[in-house]
Amino acid sequence: MVDRLFAAVIAISLAGYPQASTEEPKLVVREKQPYVAIRTTVTLQGMSTVMARLMPELHTWLDAHKVTPSGPEFIRFSVIDMDKGLDIEVGIPVATSVSGDGRVKSGVLPAGRYASLTHFGNYSGLIPPNARIQEWGKNKGLTWKMRKTKHGSEWVGRIEFYKIDPSREPDPNKWETEILYLTADTKGG
Repeated sequence: MVDRLFAAVIAISLAGYPQASTEEPKLVVREKQPYVAIRTTVTLQGMSTVMARLMPELHTWLDAHKVTPSGPEFIRFSVIDMDKGLDIEVGIPVATSVSGDGRVKSGVLPAGRYASLTHFGNYSGLIPPNARIQEWGKNKGLTWKMRKTKHGSEWVGRIEFYKIDPSREPDPNKWETEILYLTADTKGG
């Protein structure tokens, strides 16, 4: 149970499975979502193992504190500098806010209007769908809720929800990832 989402992914994720498909981007409105997470810095190359390393610890914490997840596991990208590293949170939504402790912190994914794109396929193929949603947003005249800093691009709401458990679905073409980018716009698009 502790290893439920990404234990099977690591061995398979870079195996070169063909990508199934990606839906067209769209705008969605989301309510705020409390969560618990472990924050870490990782290189792009280290992304293939970060969930397998941190998710068991997070599930153990949830079990010990009798907190039930209320949605799929995710990565929230806080600061991105492709050369220096990615400051991320590996998290799980919860129904109500809880207090974190030690390495596990609580947070809230912000409410707002997000560009959303669902990708079906291996997790190693998520760079092209991220580029696609960025290009789509640019073509729609959207701006993202982010800013450039000396540490990299700081994002308020850039999230990937991993909706299919690879330990229960061995076919990577059926894995589903919802990619979300919080817009700074209140209308348009």
